Amino acid sequence: MKYGWGCSFILIPFLGYGISFNDLSERAYSVSEEMIQSNGRINTIGFEKASAMASEPINIETSARKIRADDSADSGREYGVMVDYSLKNPLVRSAQEHEFELLKKGIQHEIATQKGQIQISLKRNWLLYGLEQERGSILIQKRDFSHKAYLTGEKKFKAGRLSQMELLRLESEYRTTLQEVAAALMEAEHAQYRLREAAMMKDEVIIDDMEFTFIQSSALDDRLRETPLLKSLDNRIEALDGAIATLRHSTIESVSIGVGMTQEPTQSSVDFRLTIPLAFSSKNENKIAALMSERSALVHLREVSKQKLQLSVAGLVEHLGEREERIRVLRENEKHYETLFAMAQKGYEGGVMGQFEYLASKNAYYDARLRTLELKQSYIQEMAEIEEKIGRIW
Repeated sequence: MKYGWGCSFILIPFLGYGISFNDLSERAYSVSEEMIQSNGRINTIGFEKASAMASEPINIETSARKIRADDSADSGREYGVMVDYSLKNPLVRSAQEHEFELLKKGIQHEIATQKGQIQISLKRNWLLYGLEQERGSILIQKRDFSHKAYLTGEKKFKAGRLSQMELLRLESEYRTTLQEVAAALMEAEHAQYRLREAAMMKDEVIIDDMEFTFIQSSALDDRLRETPLLKSLDNRIEALDGAIATLRHSTIESVSIGVGMTQEPTQSSVDFRLTIPLAFSSKNENKIAALMSERSALVHLREVSKQKLQLSVAGLVEHLGEREERIRVLRENEKHYETLFAMAQKGYEGGVMGQFEYLASKNAYYDARLRTLELKQSYIQEMAEIEEKIGRIW
């Protein structure tokens, strides 16, 4: 594979041999469909808030009527004009502003959650890509060794020192390794394509500051407090508090003040009008009661969700600890199989060990390394599952 690469990001060229995980994350944020929509919603809320907080338009009311009096001198037309302006209750205005801020805060939390999920996906795909590359490297070694053994067996068969059945066995093993290598390289390509798609990069993605490490469970409690699920419920509870506050202050939502003039046949007058709408009814009380009921349910849901999350993540972290220990044991086993293979190689070269016994010891060494990678892959997948629950990479 080519490790020096160039890529095109939208219309901005990028050249280099690697990219940091944070830089790759920023590029993925910029082209995420979900984040583009969420950022658009942030801007939308700003305009909606400006519209809701804007002053009400001034109303002009005009009137005209014909007056017929007993005295013809008092008859004629009456004309009137009134300029009307509504003043919103400052408490209602403040409560509505707070509602918009809470709505904006909820979307900002949604964006933070989306960023966390993008990073989790990038990390998982990068670690799986490295794992499949390592698997492919082991299988290529196994393939080359099987090919060499097959060529040696073919010579022995022609010399009459190896049976046809034994030669077919060597050939079948070699063909099997070809398929294993192809499958491993394909899986590596799939992981690489997922990385490229996430960041919209054409060439190979190489992250130069991230490698596989075991997670430490000591910081579990701190990470659980900031999980997206619990933060989302907190935001919903805050939003209900804001809606309840608005309803409590909206008994008198606005006051309308009018100033005008009336022209009659015999006199003129300056008129004043004050309109105060009152909401003294059970309508607001029932709305508040409904929101309070929903709030109580969310508070209960938050507590239940927190306990379930603690149980779930604690169980997964415990499993990871067991997998970590098994990986360490398998790594020790690799060393033993490597030692056995070295001894078998000396015995084969010294003529005291047969070819198939020698091949079996070599394959056992490769298989031991592959078993470690299989468990490591399970570890990566389960680690990603934990990270999805806590909403951020470990």
